[in-house]
Amino acid sequence: MTNDLNMKAIKVIIAFLSPLFLLAYCEKDNKIPADFPNLSIDSLKILQTNIPGGHYTDLIFIDETEGFAISNFGNIIKTTDGGNNWEQLLSPVNFFLKKIQFTDDQSGYIIGGDDTGGYLLKTTNGGQTWQVINLHTPDKGIPTGMFFLNNKTGFISGEKLFRKTSDGGQTWTDVIDPFSENISDISFRNGNEGYATSDNGKYYKSADGGKTWQSKQASTSDHLRKIYFTESKSYAKCSNNVFVNLTTGSQTFTAPESAFNFLFLNDSRCIGIGQHYEVGFLPYGDIFLTNDAWATFNQKKYSPQSEAMNVTSLAKVKNGEVIIIGFGTINSTVIEFRY
Repeated sequence: MTNDLNMKAIKVIIAFLSPLFLLAYCEKDNKIPADFPNLSIDSLKILQTNIPGGHYTDLIFIDETEGFAISNFGNIIKTTDGGNNWEQLLSPVNFFLKKIQFTDDQSGYIIGGDDTGGYLLKTTNGGQTWQVINLHTPDKGIPTGMFFLNNKTGFISGEKLFRKTSDGGQTWTDVIDPFSENISDISFRNGNEGYATSDNGKYYKSADGGKTWQSKQASTSDHLRKIYFTESKSYAKCSNNVFVNLTTGSQTFTAPESAFNFLFLNDSRCIGIGQHYEVGFLPYGDIFLTNDAWATFNQKKYSPQSEAMNVTSLAKVKNGEVIIIGFGTINSTVIEFRY
C-alpha cells in the first residue's frame, strides 16, 4: 500500500514538473549565446536536394526537422529531415501564396489569393489536407500579413484590411471600424506585445494581445512594411530598406538595397536575401551577412543559370542552422547556413 502511494506521488510530481522542464528547455534552445562566432560567407553550402522547382515565397520550420514552404503558384512542400528531402503536398489552389504559419505541429495557416480575392488555407492535420476560406477582402485584394496567437485568435492585414478572428479563421471582424488604411504587416513579439505597420510612417501597437491598438507615428513619412524582432528590439522595414525602431519610432540602420527579406539571429547579426542585376538580362541571387547591424556586411552572389537568380525565403531550423531557398532558370536551390 505504501509503495502504491509513493508511486502515485512520484507520478503527480513528474506530471507537474514536466511542463516546467519543457519550458526551460525551449527557452534555453531559443536563446542564442552572446559569444557565438561571426557569420561567415564560408558557412554557406548548396545542398543536393529533390526540391520541386518554383518561386518559394515563404518558409518555416516547426521543429528541428519538419518544415514547410509555399510558392507563388499554390505549391505547398514539406521536409521532415531539415531540408535535405522534400515532398509536394496536395494543394487545393493554384494561386499566389504569401505567408505560412503553424501554431502547433498540426494547425497551420496560409494566406494568398488571385484576382477573385484573398483566401485563408487552414490545416488541422499537419498539412495533409487544407480547407480554403474566402476572406471576402476589400476590392478583392490579397492579404499581405497574417499572425495567429493560437489556434483560435488570429489577425490578417492588407489593403484597407485589418481583421481579427476568434474561431480559427472561420469568421472575421474589423479590428478598427470603419477602416480605410493599408496595413502591410502584423506580428506579435509575445502573447501581449504586437505591431501592425501602415503607410506614411504610421503604425499601431497593442499591449494586450490585440484587444486594443494605439496609433503611433514614426520619424519618417515612408511606408512601413515587414516587421522583424531581435533579442531586445522590434523593427519595421521601410520600402527603402531603412529600419525603424518600433519602440521609439526613430530610424536606425539601412540594409543593402537589393535585400528584401531578413532573419535576425540577435541584435547585431542578421541574414538578408534578394537579388541584383549586373551585365546581362538575368539577375543574380544574393545573400548578405552582417555582424554589426548592417554597419558593414558581406555579400554572396549566385549565378542565375546554375544556382539562383533570386533568393526568396529563409528560416531558422534550430540554433546554429538556417535553410535558405532560391530559384534559378531551371531548378530551385536549397542553401544551408551554419553559424
